Amino acid sequence: MRHSFDYKIGKYKLTINIWFLVIFLLVQMGLNELGYWQLSRAKEKQQRIEILSKEQVISNHLGDIDSQLIANFSHVQIESELALRKSFLIENTIQNGELGYHVLNLVKDKVSDRIVLVNRGWIAGKANRNEIPQIELPPSFWSIKGRVYPINSQVLSDKAEIESFGNVVRVPVLDSYIVKKLEERFHIEIEPFIIRLEKENASSFDVDWEWLNMSPEKHLGYAFQWFALSLTFLIVSLFALIKKDKNSSQ
Repeated sequence: MRHSFDYKIGKYKLTINIWFLVIFLLVQMGLNELGYWQLSRAKEKQQRIEILSKEQVISNHLGDIDSQLIANFSHVQIESELALRKSFLIENTIQNGELGYHVLNLVKDKVSDRIVLVNRGWIAGKANRNEIPQIELPPSFWSIKGRVYPINSQVLSDKAEIESFGNVVRVPVLDSYIVKKLEERFHIEIEPFIIRLEKENASSFDVDWEWLNMSPEKHLGYAFQWFALSLTFLIVSLFALIKKDKNSSQ
């Protein structure tokens, strides 16, 4: 069985090895798939930017919130009451180059009776980690306006330590593992998302949220790089396969 084939193109000869062809096609498919994936991500991020630009309230209670609304960071406005007279600090959160905490509180939606964590924003930390900021609790009955945001379903640290300091609880991260531990400790069921407060809310701190981990322009840039690599690989392969035919007439 022949493993290569020759094709004459004028004074040049194209030699194609069957195994090289298989590898070439696989690499080309992979590079182009990565490029198209980045294009789809850019489109998805642009759609989210358009959704975020809208101020329409999607829901007035937590019973309406589904996975699609969470993925779209939907706008909610609820009447709530404090479910627990404790504040939660997520440490090692950086804002404007400064280390600090995100401050959260557990509230119960008056309509659906569901309990959710509300992120009130960022505060600066102390130079000494053992100095715990004193956090004033929000009102017992609290009108909340914000957007839903998913809690990370991946376990970032299964050895994360939950520390209690009176009415303040400090955690290193907020993921599904930490939420489960909080549910077990306080005997409650917590929604798999948080509400990020908007600036006009009472009891909010620094709420300059970052909603997208990458802009559509960056995804487009990565797509261009993958397609450029595909084209470069094609050109290099042609140079490697096409040789001048020594038997051709001068």
